[in-house]
Order: sequence, then structure tokens, then C-alpha cells
Amino acid sequence: MHRLTQHPLVLFFRVLFRNPRGVSALAPSSRKLAQAMTAGLDLNHDDVIMELGPGTGALTSHIRDILPHAGAYLGIELEQKFVRLLQSQFPDLHFVQDTVAHAHKVHSQSGKSSVKVIISGLSMSTLPEHVQDIFIDNLDRLSPSGSIFRMFQYVHAYHLPPAIRFRQRMAELFNEYHRSRVVFKNIPPAFVLTWTR
Repeated sequence: MHRLTQHPLVLFFRVLFRNPRGVSALAPSSRKLAQAMTAGLDLNHDDVIMELGPGTGALTSHIRDILPHAGAYLGIELEQKFVRLLQSQFPDLHFVQDTVAHAHKVHSQSGKSSVKVIISGLSMSTLPEHVQDIFIDNLDRLSPSGSIFRMFQYVHAYHLPPAIRFRQRMAELFNEYHRSRVVFKNIPPAFVLTWTR
């Protein structure tokens, strides 16, 4: 019975039901979405990839496959139960329990080189404006020229005012924006959004 309660999917829904506002996803990302989130990312030996809100690790396993080495990864997750699960599943990767509002600080304390890619498992459309602004300020400080920020956006939320506002703010800081085709094999269907500085 203990092994069942530790299954990532069971743990995800336990945390979701206990704290629905603290979990921005409706379900763990599907394999198709995870593949789309990591597609085309080419990392050099000195590049660092930061994952924001790795949750139960649905994206993390695909990110690990494109890492030049384990030290190139830094994950920030607020939920303590998820952090423990991630550390047991990916003992070679570096996870920090903290809020993404401290992402710049977490990175500077990690001693890692500058961030090349930031992948977010958090849905911006669910965040209030002041939280969006803190998040974007961290992205601005973390993202040198040539860096990439990638997140998914549920199709049904793409045209909501908070999501539109987020994209408008990002357009002020990043040079290029790309929206993928709909990834239908995900619950719910989603776009992959990519900004390049």
C-alpha cells in the first residue's frame, strides 16, 4: 500500500486535492507534451538548464535525456513532497525547494554557470498579476542574450486576459516568440510557447 501512495500520479492528485491553488497543472504532462517541450534544444557542455515547477518529474525525465551532464540541471519546486519524490527518482540532479519568485537567487547560490534554457511546468494563466511580474523579473535577470524560455499553455486558457498580459510583458523582453501546434495528446490539450532572447 505504501508503494501505491508514493506513485507519482497518486502523489500528484493527493497534493492537487489538498492544495489546488498550489498546483498549476490539471494533470502531469503527457509524454507527447514532454517531448514537445524538449524538442530542438541543443545544449553545449557549459550550458545550464533550469526547470521551474518540475512537479512529479514528467518533464524532468525528458530534460535529463538532453543534458550534456547531470551538473547542467537545476530544478526549483515549492511542494516538499514533490521534491522528495524528485530526489528519489533523479538522485544525480539538483533540486531546490523554493518558490520561483526566488529563481534568480537560487541560481546565484547554486554556483552554476549562466542559464541557457529555462523550462517552466507552471501555467502563467493561473497566476495573479503581481506574481507574474515577479516571475518575469526573475526571467529577465536569469536570461542572457541567446537564452531560451519555454513553457506550455493550455489551449482553453490561451486567450484569457492573464495569459495575454503575460505574453505582452514577455514581448517587451524577448526578441522572438513561437507557438507550437496543439499537442492534443495531453490533458488538457496544450501549446508549447518559446521565447528566445
